[in-house]
Amino acid sequence: MGGRVVRRVFCVVLCALLTTSCGHLPFFGGDIVSYRPDTAALADSADCMAENVYTGITGLGPWDTAITDDVPEPGYPPPYFEPVAMARCEISLTADNVETLDTVRLDGDVDAVMDAFRVDSKRYSDFVSASCAYEVFPPVGLWFVNKAGKAFRPVWPSSPCGLQDGPLASMRTLEEVSRSVHVTGYDVDYTGSCGASFDQFFGTTDMDVQSVEMYPSLFMPTDDVGYLQLCRHPVGSDASAPIILSQNESAALIAGVAQAPVAQPCSAVATSIASTQLRRPDQSGGAMVAFELDGCRRASGFGAYREIPENLGALLGQ
Repeated sequence: MGGRVVRRVFCVVLCALLTTSCGHLPFFGGDIVSYRPDTAALADSADCMAENVYTGITGLGPWDTAITDDVPEPGYPPPYFEPVAMARCEISLTADNVETLDTVRLDGDVDAVMDAFRVDSKRYSDFVSASCAYEVFPPVGLWFVNKAGKAFRPVWPSSPCGLQDGPLASMRTLEEVSRSVHVTGYDVDYTGSCGASFDQFFGTTDMDVQSVEMYPSLFMPTDDVGYLQLCRHPVGSDASAPIILSQNESAALIAGVAQAPVAQPCSAVATSIASTQLRRPDQSGGAMVAFELDGCRRASGFGAYREIPENLGALLGQ
């Protein structure tokens, strides 16, 4: 969306290309290998303005005079590191839709969160290939901070087809205690853009609506989605400039649809569709969702086609 540059974990797995030089000998269990990434190096502080973090989370170039030097890449938690807090880099919007990069301090049971990052990663063993369904994005700027202010970026534990959900569940217990805001100057009202059209709705029968697919939590933000750039277009045509929804509007739309009933069988053809990609403010996530603006008036990408609640129609421009 909008030409952003992002770190991503691809879930098309070609394990013959992977190596086992990851910190300790791997454990083989059938076709699955447990391994440990390289240990993270420490930075002097948790820095959301580091060039590799700033560019990764915003997709913007290094012209901002507040940008600092690169920080070490994410890695496995170092031994003897005693965290007292976490810091998370988040994207937000001002009241006039100018993007900000926020540094959010989180307190709580940080030790438990770090334990969730200490679990082994898992992948398919060498020479095994698999095609997986999801493209999952981890948070771009996430830090553990110790009493002296030193910090490291944890690598998100992997699973054979993406990323594990354990750290996300643990982090939800933390509370925000402070936030510093840096205005990037990126005005999404004028610089946001839409890609190709999304034409993937199909007619459904009774058989099609009897099951719901469960998506990984990290992949599918619902109650914690960031602001959305909603692209509307006639079926078969490219979209125009996106509609910007605030974080509160975005949260209301996505949570409402995610909790809506599975749509009844329908074969009416939509002539207009809205679509977007779901990301949290820390830019984790990746799920693509779409909404029929007429026809069956369903939402896709929520494990099954969902009914679009009537009270949310205004947010979609219906």
